[in-house]
Amino acid sequence: MTKKPSYEELKQRVKELEKEAGERLRVENELLKLYHAVNHSPSAIMITDAHGLIEYVNPKFIEMTGFTGDEIVGKNAADLGEQSPKEEKRMWQVLKSGGEWRGEFRNKKKNGVPYWERASISSIKNHHGLITHYVKVAEDITDLKRTQQELTDSQKALYEHQRRLGILKFANDMALRLMHELRNPLVSIGGFSKKIATGHYAQDRLAEYTGIIFKEAKRLDKAFSELLVQIEDAAHKA
Repeated sequence: MTKKPSYEELKQRVKELEKEAGERLRVENELLKLYHAVNHSPSAIMITDAHGLIEYVNPKFIEMTGFTGDEIVGKNAADLGEQSPKEEKRMWQVLKSGGEWRGEFRNKKKNGVPYWERASISSIKNHHGLITHYVKVAEDITDLKRTQQELTDSQKALYEHQRRLGILKFANDMALRLMHELRNPLVSIGGFSKKIATGHYAQDRLAEYTGIIFKEAKRLDKAFSELLVQIEDAAHKA
């Protein structure tokens, strides 16, 4: 015949049940708060099993992608995004080691429109230390990427504009120098050539004029050579 528990034993059992009920209620309240936080999170949240099959997405994910929960649950998360093979390999190395991966995906919404997301993915382990699920928290950074690209394009355009201005300034400086370097020698050569052409001067004076013309011609040749070197250097730098 089974012995009936004593009053004290019953009292102790009631206390234990009350404690268990209190603990269960506390856990339920914590889960409720967590569920509320996930459902109202400004970030898209996805939970997959250990094989990457989607088990849950929050309302922000649905809003961001256009997929409904019924359409997305059961699909492989890898089918939704694009990564380079190198980055995908690194991601799985980090996740399977129990670490947290952070990076970017290029995804497509339900209507086919591409978008960029910045995400962090971490693993959930059971009490045996085995990975059972993965959690991804992501935000849409399409506008940020577009702004960055516009800034890069603007910087490139500014660089090209400054480069063209530099070329124009160089050309203007060369033209001014040509005028300065060539004007006097050309005037001298023209003047003394005209005197020689008249034939009104003695032989010694003609020899002097010829020497001056030769000297000015060498000066012109030197000026042209120096200018050509500067032009070649500028072309290499451009």
